[in-house]
Parts: sequence; structure tokens; C-alpha cells
Amino acid sequence: MIGSLREWVIRQLTLGHFSTRSDVVWRAATLAAKVGILALCIHLAMEATMAQFGLLPYPFSDSVKMIFIMSPTISFMIGFVAYLLVGFAIYDLSRERSEFELLSRTDQLSGLANRRAFLETFDECDRQGKALLVFDVDHFKTINDRYGHAAGDLVIVAVAGILAKVFSGRARVARVGGEEFAVLLCDCGLAEAMALGEVVRMRVEALRVAYEGEEITVTISGGVSTLTMEDSFTSAFSRADRALYRAKHQGRNQILPAPAVAEEPSLVDEGALQRRRFRDASSGRDRAAS
Repeated sequence: MIGSLREWVIRQLTLGHFSTRSDVVWRAATLAAKVGILALCIHLAMEATMAQFGLLPYPFSDSVKMIFIMSPTISFMIGFVAYLLVGFAIYDLSRERSEFELLSRTDQLSGLANRRAFLETFDECDRQGKALLVFDVDHFKTINDRYGHAAGDLVIVAVAGILAKVFSGRARVARVGGEEFAVLLCDCGLAEAMALGEVVRMRVEALRVAYEGEEITVTISGGVSTLTMEDSFTSAFSRADRALYRAKHQGRNQILPAPAVAEEPSLVDEGALQRRRFRDASSGRDRAAS
């Protein structure tokens, strides 16, 4: 009985969590009122006990009047101020923690999720009915070499904006590398994922990034893979990455589907290695040509 009463009192006097500052004020007022009522009850019980043993120096009726006038008012004011100060401190700390958590999962340049957040989402999700799309900006190193890294940053931001709009509300979109993006698409088959990837490709192709009086044209290549129940991030990403490599190898500015699982090469990182070699070789040829 005493234990249950103690738990009830603790629950009643616990501040909890707050969404807004108005919640803090309302909760502080509510708790201060409860404290005032509790203090009134305790005070009355003590005065009644003292009156029973003849220890009061004044009539019990006068004591009750003073208790009802003073005890709730003083208890409420002290409780309200105290709870308000503590509540605002908890609210500010919660906001700072939420902002820190958000920053730790956000790519600062593009505003998209970062690789860590994307991996967490992938690991926690059900694989059924999902597709993974991997995009890479074509000739990005050439853009950096010709226009500078500030221009390259503008390109990343512009491409990220297109991805966020195309996949708004139904996918996790992330920047997982320098000029590489990944999308985990929900409730989507290969055909629909390919169609959305093509929308991204066409919008990026039509993009013109203004920089110091010049317009930078951009294209993007992509690979698409549907997920199986047995997929890890490595296996799914490798399939999409190999499709991306084929898109690069066949002329860039295209979206290609990944091969079926049974047709996969035995080395899961082969595609990534080949694509990086091809990208490096192409960048070298571009610089030599320029």
C-alpha cells in the first residue's frame, strides 16, 4: 500500500517531456497545483493531530482558516517557480540533444541524410518491397578541376535538391560519398524504381548551375537493385553499384538495372573497384583533353 502510494505520488510530481515552452508552463502549473493540494492535506493532518493532543496555542478553527488561505498559495507559488525553472532546463537540453542527433545524421553540404543514417535505416528496415538506387554525378572531378570546389559544392546541392523532390515522402535519400547518392525506396518494384531513376536523370540533365557568369551542365548515372529478404547492405549496394559501373562504362548519363541475384559475380566489391578505376582513367583523359 505504501509502495503503491509512493509510486503514485512520484508519477504525479514527475515533469516528463515537453514539445513546446507552453507545455512547460502548463505542466508546471498542473504540478504546482498538485503540490499545493498535497501540502494542504499534510498541513491539515498535522494541525488536527496537534489539536487532538492539545498542543495548538490557538483555536483549531482559526488554524484551519489560516491553512486554507496561506498553505495552497505559498506552496503553489514556490512549486510553480521551481518546476518552471527545472522544466525550461529540461526542455532546452532536450532540444539541444535532438538538434545534435539530427546534425550527426545529416550531411552538412547537401542537407540529406549521411551514410551513417542511411546504414541505420537500411539495417532496421524490412527488405520486402524495397529498391536501392545508387547515383553518381558524371565527370565530377572535371567540374572541380575546371571550376573549383565551390562550384562542385553547388552541383552537389542542386542534385541533392532534385533527389529530395523526386523521392519526397516515400524514401530515405542520402549522400553516401563525395558525389555519390543512395536512395532506399519503399513499396516499389524494379520497373517503378527505374522510372523514378529516369526522372532524376532527366531533371539533372536539364539542370544548369550558375557559377561566376558561367552555366555548368551536369549529368548523372545510376544503378537500381530490388532487395531480397537475405540482403545485407553490402550485397544490395554491390548489385546497384555494378549496374552504376555499367552505366558509366556504356557512356554515362543513364540508369541501368542490376543483374539478378543468381547472375552476380562472386566478388561483391568487383564492381566498385572497376568503377573507381574507370572513373580515374576517364578523369585523366578529360584533363589531358582539356
